Amino acid sequence: MTSYDACIIGGGVIGCSIAAELSKRGYKTAILERGKAGNESSRAAAGLLGVQAEWDEYDPLFDLAKESRRMFPEAAAELRLETGIDIGYEEKGIYKIAETEEELHLLEQAAAWQTAAGEPALMMTGRELSEKEPLLTSALAGGVFYPKDGHVIAPALAKAYEQAALARGTEIFENTAAEELLVSSGKAAGIMVSGGKVIEAERIIISAGAWSTPFLKHFQCGMETYPVKGEMISVLSRKRLVHAPIYKNGFYIVPKREGRYLIGATVMERDYSKHIALNGMMGLMETAARILPSIREASFEDAWSGLRPQSSKGDPFMEEHPGIKGLYACTGHYRNGILLSPAAGKWMADLVEKIPAGGH
Repeated sequence: MTSYDACIIGGGVIGCSIAAELSKRGYKTAILERGKAGNESSRAAAGLLGVQAEWDEYDPLFDLAKESRRMFPEAAAELRLETGIDIGYEEKGIYKIAETEEELHLLEQAAAWQTAAGEPALMMTGRELSEKEPLLTSALAGGVFYPKDGHVIAPALAKAYEQAALARGTEIFENTAAEELLVSSGKAAGIMVSGGKVIEAERIIISAGAWSTPFLKHFQCGMETYPVKGEMISVLSRKRLVHAPIYKNGFYIVPKREGRYLIGATVMERDYSKHIALNGMMGLMETAARILPSIREASFEDAWSGLRPQSSKGDPFMEEHPGIKGLYACTGHYRNGILLSPAAGKWMADLVEKIPAGGH
């Protein structure tokens, strides 16, 4: 019977990051993935590293997000050295824009506390925005520029963590659905998978994104994850439309390489379907054209949807079970899975090794 030091349920960017870190530290690690590794929300994401763009108000997760953003330059270099994969890391900042004076006031409030926390946030008038990004509509009230935010190519990051985990010794079992957690004498013992096969493991880490709820029943009542479907569009333009991502209340236009621009994303809670609705695409394109009129000249490339995993408490579950030794959860990262992946891998490996937060 196959036995592991740690077994991770879920082969997305979070699960593969945890596996890569545990394997690096010498743990015999396996990943169980119900489909293909990195093929769900990790593949569908825009790859924004929007720490400041995402947080309008402070909460403790902001600190972990800042730490994760800080880790990306080193992670990008290490992953490229180990796997040959360029994750497309760019630190060119993010513009968060306001179309009304009321929206601009809210941006000023966010910029104030972030500046007080030591993070640069540069308020800009509509005219100043036009000087930096001349193709944006001149009707904008203003915005804020977060120079330390950035973005990566999400599918490349997921593939890089997968390949790094494999190179370090992790075994990945694709098309292998976990069906039941096995607990013996108050300790994690293994996982029963499809077909009745048992994989023994001293540690089990639940990282199955929107499909984590059946395994979280071992934790406290009401602990669940659910999908928030998001649709996205990719267009191509021969001329440079914007130099850095444009962000507004969950809507974004992200410039990628080779003249590609990602436009997203719709929000549909508890929708497991993958179809792309015409009204969702039309809404995205109408907003994009209003903010960046020249995007009307771009050519359509592709459209897709992804199921972002939201948690019932709002923030991700990243913890050890209080009563079952060796059972952990690291799931429910919503739209910050890409951003939090480097820190999540380290956080969970430290938790396994009982290293205090911030210690080493």
